[in-house]
Amino acid sequence: MIYTILKTRLIPDTFRTTNAKIRCKPAQLLSLAMQKYYLVAWLVLSLSFCIGCNLTTVGNFGNTVIEAASDINIFTDAEELQFGREYAAQHEKQVRIHQDPVVTNYINDLGQYLVRYSKRNDITYTFKVVETKGINAYAIPGGFIYVHLDLIRAAKNESELAAVIGHEIGHIVGRHSMKRLTQAYSIEIIKQLILDEDSSEFKKLVADVLAAGLLFRYSRDHERESDFYGVQNIYDAGIAPEGASEFFETMRSLQRSEPSALQKFLSTHPMPNERVLNVRNQISRLPPKSGLRTDSSRFQQIKRRIR
Repeated sequence: MIYTILKTRLIPDTFRTTNAKIRCKPAQLLSLAMQKYYLVAWLVLSLSFCIGCNLTTVGNFGNTVIEAASDINIFTDAEELQFGREYAAQHEKQVRIHQDPVVTNYINDLGQYLVRYSKRNDITYTFKVVETKGINAYAIPGGFIYVHLDLIRAAKNESELAAVIGHEIGHIVGRHSMKRLTQAYSIEIIKQLILDEDSSEFKKLVADVLAAGLLFRYSRDHERESDFYGVQNIYDAGIAPEGASEFFETMRSLQRSEPSALQKFLSTHPMPNERVLNVRNQISRLPPKSGLRTDSSRFQQIKRRIR
């Protein structure tokens, strides 16, 4: 009930605006920010109403409110893109971007192909390959997705690689990083966006978020949702969804033989048995579909190129 109220009654339409370019006067932006602050205030007041309740009721109510709050995003698409561009710019100063156009064009082509079949294909996505050691991929707000070279090396076929990229697209679809920011930094970020997104204060705030690694600390629900989006995404794109479950098996095998290669991946992508079972169950419920591809000659060419 609390979750439904939060989603349907207490969040003004301005919170759910998508693709709206911010062209407001400062006073209008301040009004929008204040509306967003009211949501946080409501959560505090709601918990205070339970002071007279017994401890069990308070605990259950508090958990419900916290769970609902963790799934709230108070940022518009325009705000997400503003934050994402600055975050990506600062992040790319800290990593080495792979420059081989044969490899980078392939990853971008595969990523953009999956985006067309995703649940959020109305923003621009950017796919890049990084040379950071370890098997990993990650998404930054606003459609920025990075794939490690070692991930391409580890994937046995294109469907496994597509499953991981689809999972990262799923984080963008679910706006998971922005929900994390809503919990931790919403007031400060909104304040800086209102004043000037190019201000030194805004850049410093983004740097603080980058240093804290907050964006990649997804909840279990966010990981489940991204798994769901990813499997559906590659299936809709005509790629064998079994690549998702097979990649889990590849990871389990590497965890035994090369645990250091998976250290970064497992720190941001916990792999409990529940996730594996959920993915397998989802795949088993998908309707039969002919022509699903598992691999491509282009993928194998890339693998040989980056050995």
